[in-house]
Amino acid sequence: MLADIDPVTAAAVTTTSRYWVSAVYPSSGLTVQPEHLQRVFASLINELLDLARSEPFPVRPARGIGRRLAEAPFDRTRMLAPASRALLGFAPGYPGSLVATRWPLVASHAIESYAEALQQQALAQQEANLEERVSVRVQEIAELHHQLRHEATHDALTDLANRSLLQERVRLMAADRSRGVGLLLIDVDDFKQINDGYGHSVGDEVLVEISRRLRITCPQDTVVCRYGGDEFVLALSARRNTLGEVAMRVLAALNDPVPTASGPVPVSASVGTAYCPPGRACDFSDLLRSADRAMYSAKTAGKRRFAVSEPEDEESEPGTPILAELPYDVAVAG
Repeated sequence: MLADIDPVTAAAVTTTSRYWVSAVYPSSGLTVQPEHLQRVFASLINELLDLARSEPFPVRPARGIGRRLAEAPFDRTRMLAPASRALLGFAPGYPGSLVATRWPLVASHAIESYAEALQQQALAQQEANLEERVSVRVQEIAELHHQLRHEATHDALTDLANRSLLQERVRLMAADRSRGVGLLLIDVDDFKQINDGYGHSVGDEVLVEISRRLRITCPQDTVVCRYGGDEFVLALSARRNTLGEVAMRVLAALNDPVPTASGPVPVSASVGTAYCPPGRACDFSDLLRSADRAMYSAKTAGKRRFAVSEPEDEESEPGTPILAELPYDVAVAG
């Protein structure tokens, strides 16, 4: 039984399903009434909304709904792109809520399964010796569903992981109680001055180059995320002392000017780290808040440095530098 949804979300479901029908119906050649298509598509959205609220993460049920999309009267490849845009563009709940955070991943699993089902149908047609253009269509579908899946989980400017993918990867890391989970929150120093002084296009060049440097600097299997604006988050399974090593490498990588169309642009960053030890319950929001407090400590201490957030229940001396031989100033946020 579907969970009740608020009136605002219900209205958004109606609007989204109406948009989808208006996009596919004129050229679909279907004989069913558009109102019927709208009701069916709205019902599928409501089922996905119900899944977005459930635990554990509902991969199989979401993929089952995607396979149903490949059944008549939806079994036409021209419906894939409008359906993908409609589902990925739908924004349920309020920002930061469970359903809003889960929706992009639930929807992308349904879309991926829909695309795979269409691809399998096209392959079956190819095996029946249909025309050569069927194989071209198979490739188009494969490329399209890969592109849509990637767009749903990555930042458009930098191609780094987005917030949804970051949270999902941290959840998977935390499920392994034998390994700790570390976060590094990176904030570019004085980025507003770069945008104001050089223009937003140069600012975008700087962000893209910073993203490239982070990719090549971080250990293998690190999730590198553009969290928003000029903030980046790194997530990795690691020992606590590894975070300081990674933070120093990040500071070094972001210390050199960035070459742009307007000439070299000086850059630097402030980094806050937070760590959840093995065997302890790991909440992403709490971990991110700890990293944010540490990053703010690094900012107020003079920037171009990193600070470590220590758990309150562990013995520590807030304000005591870690590893005196470090080439960068290090602060400890209590």
